[in-house]
Amino acid sequence: MGIRIICDSTCDLTGKEAEKLGVTLVPLKVLFGEEEYLDGVTIAPGEFYAKLKEAKELPKTSQPSPDSFLELFRQAKEEGDEVLCILLASNLSGTFQSACLAKDMADYDKIYVLDSETATLGCQLLIQLAVKLVKEGLSAAEIFDILEKKKKQVRIFMVVDTLEYLKKGGRLSTAGMIAGKVLNLKPVISVYDGTPHVTSVARGKKSAWEKIFKIIHDEQADLAKGYYIGYTGETDNSEEFAGLVREKYAEKERGVVTVGSVIGVHVGPGANGIAVFVKGHA
Repeated sequence: MGIRIICDSTCDLTGKEAEKLGVTLVPLKVLFGEEEYLDGVTIAPGEFYAKLKEAKELPKTSQPSPDSFLELFRQAKEEGDEVLCILLASNLSGTFQSACLAKDMADYDKIYVLDSETATLGCQLLIQLAVKLVKEGLSAAEIFDILEKKKKQVRIFMVVDTLEYLKKGGRLSTAGMIAGKVLNLKPVISVYDGTPHVTSVARGKKSAWEKIFKIIHDEQADLAKGYYIGYTGETDNSEEFAGLVREKYAEKERGVVTVGSVIGVHVGPGANGIAVFVKGHA
């Protein structure tokens, strides 16, 4: 009997990375009008951001159906494996609900479905922890209980080029929008409890990045557990920010994440961010 780790595509692991970790990915969908794409399968990030730039209307996203999970759950049941699902925050998508419905239909008590309360590079922190704990021989139930606590310590801090995508996608409150409407200010977004929050604003990206570093210090980031860097849009968007992060937090980096199409719809191009664990929240 083994443990199968299942995640949705918004964790933004590449196919090769997922295979290396032994993780199965269930894709969400992105729709440009009547054109439908599977996130990370039939549309790569580069192609997505090129299409987003030309799109007259914001593309829509769609969660996986319960059947997408049910097939995987039934396979695990037949082989007697435990299942650990680590999924996009339920506040941001119905993906978690789809998996819970599939669990009920599978009628198998060895399925554990985690609402990560985060996304993309934040999910990758939890996935890496889960993989580590599997190797250490813990059961799926034990790992699930640890992740339920550790997810409260996950923070994503991100500078976005504009709040318009979050506004159009309905992922930010009106109060949050007010903070970002001042001319020439770059918003700093913090993602926790499954929700994006405007935590600060600054004049220009470099000043906003410094705000992130201050927040990381103030939030008592547990950098010994590592961090992920993430970006949206063109590759060169990440290089300067990644360089600054590496100067400050040498040898703690776990990787650079290209944020894919589903999260990219709501964040837009030109964003940079970092995911860390913080202390004192669990």
